Amino acid sequence: MNRLERLHALSEHLRRTAPQPVSASDLAARFGVTRRTIERDLASLRNAGVPIYAERGRSGGQVSLDQSGSAVFTLSPAEVSAILVAIAAAGPNMPFRDAAMTAAARLVESLSPTTQVIVDDLRNRIRLPEQHPMPKRARRTIEDALRRQLVVSIDYTDADGGVTTRRVDPVGFFSGSNGGSNGGSNSGSNGWFLIGWCHLREAGRLFRLDRIDGARLTTLQCAHHDVDETLGWVPPEVIPA
Repeated sequence: MNRLERLHALSEHLRRTAPQPVSASDLAARFGVTRRTIERDLASLRNAGVPIYAERGRSGGQVSLDQSGSAVFTLSPAEVSAILVAIAAAGPNMPFRDAAMTAAARLVESLSPTTQVIVDDLRNRIRLPEQHPMPKRARRTIEDALRRQLVVSIDYTDADGGVTTRRVDPVGFFSGSNGGSNGGSNSGSNGWFLIGWCHLREAGRLFRLDRIDGARLTTLQCAHHDVDETLGWVPPEVIPA
């Protein structure tokens, strides 16, 4: 166990045992280090803002004032980092990205100072490729159309540069490569797609989100569409095992 892991484990152990004090000697034995090392670790936690105090007396020891029962505190730094990296790796065109970013910010704010330090260190070791974002207003409009099941009018640029305005029933979202399986113009491209029923083509289509330049809600209610039937094929990623 390295020092960052020990600091996290030490903070969590004191939180779980509170309000019972734990002596430095017991902590040293538990973590397999010297009492002097534990004293340094406790000082580091206090300097980072972790609410730990020393209770004096024969039965005294270290006590944590952090009594939060939030499930966030049951997550390890690696688990929190995995959630944050997954959101970042999904890219700027991930459906409901705004909600994901808000949730991520709340998650980080809910962490103990020690865990925040560890998570920040892990996140700073991740590098992701740059991705071209679609207009945020268009993405929010499409998300709203899917939630409310309203027909949406989109301005779409195909792979050949052709621009059309389409009315689409939003059916769902797909991440990956369409592989050309629906016969559309997005063949072989990777990214996030809107699965939609195109009124112009009178067929199901995949619309790559970063090629949607604008979107406007209509007042028309969508017809019901099955996701796989709309595609006309089932992406390998979503075939039930």
